[in-house]
Amino acid sequence: MKTLLHWALLLTATCLFGTARAATICVYDPAGKSGDYYRILSDFALEASGWGASVDLKAYTDEETAAKDYEAGQCDGVVATGVRLQRFNRFPSTIEGIGALPSYDLLKQTIDSLAKYESAAKRLSKDGHETIGFIPVGAVYLLVRDRKVDTVGELAGKRIATMDYDKASVAMVDRVGAIMVPADLGSIGPKFNNGDVDACYVSAPAYQPFELWRGLGETGGILRLPLAQATLQVMIRKSAFPDGFGAKARKDLAGRFNSALSIVQKAEKEIPAKYWVDMPAGSGPEFDELFQNVRIQLRDSGAYDGQMLTAMRKIRCGQDPARPECAEKKE
Repeated sequence: MKTLLHWALLLTATCLFGTARAATICVYDPAGKSGDYYRILSDFALEASGWGASVDLKAYTDEETAAKDYEAGQCDGVVATGVRLQRFNRFPSTIEGIGALPSYDLLKQTIDSLAKYESAAKRLSKDGHETIGFIPVGAVYLLVRDRKVDTVGELAGKRIATMDYDKASVAMVDRVGAIMVPADLGSIGPKFNNGDVDACYVSAPAYQPFELWRGLGETGGILRLPLAQATLQVMIRKSAFPDGFGAKARKDLAGRFNSALSIVQKAEKEIPAKYWVDMPAGSGPEFDELFQNVRIQLRDSGAYDGQMLTAMRKIRCGQDPARPECAEKKE
């Protein structure tokens, strides 16, 4: 039985040192607490408890609100897309660069490198914010209401639902001569399904919840050309977590890549085969040049980080040294 002296000492210690406060991470998942990505973060939080970090998760179904709450200091960390977090640090957000990582294998190599090398880790921290992990949510594809629109030239004059806070998408729409129709993750589906736009871009996990088959109808299609790799990125305030937390987290979350990717691949397989449109033979170089020009434009304007672009070029060229860009080294 505990003595009065014991309780007195415990009370004194609590008054002097306080109790450890759990860090809160605001997690964006379109499905909220029942979502696959929230589940992955829940498993991560449980693992993190073994590192001396107490982490509470708060679910959000609206990405912008999650990011704003983090910015306002209501969260110690946030999980949101790279493009949404680009204002904090362009280095990690550039992993979503237009056309920069054409395959999941290249994306995995990039994420593994960021988790492995200390030189990369230093650039993942800026102004007290640190990116501690990346979760793949799928290659971004262009959905068109008319499946005959499958070349750069045919996109001219088409209305494309575009997230206006995403500088890459705005630049690409302008580059091909299309018409930007402002949208966000919540409005892209309705605009496409109602015929307000001719095209939109999303990754496969959005197909079912956004009911995009309504917009595709009988004439639409999904161009089988990855425009970018969408990721959910985990960002924290370093001061709210123990020293070394970021490095451990990056390794842990990199190890969950395949689990997250399986969610994406399942969603891709569930899309009816009739909607997938293979690109015309020989169109690859045309799109590669378009993507590269947009990346360089955004690097020079300060929207993309040049060092990340260089790192991804080296990874692309490591897989395919015959690519023209490998000799040009423009990025």
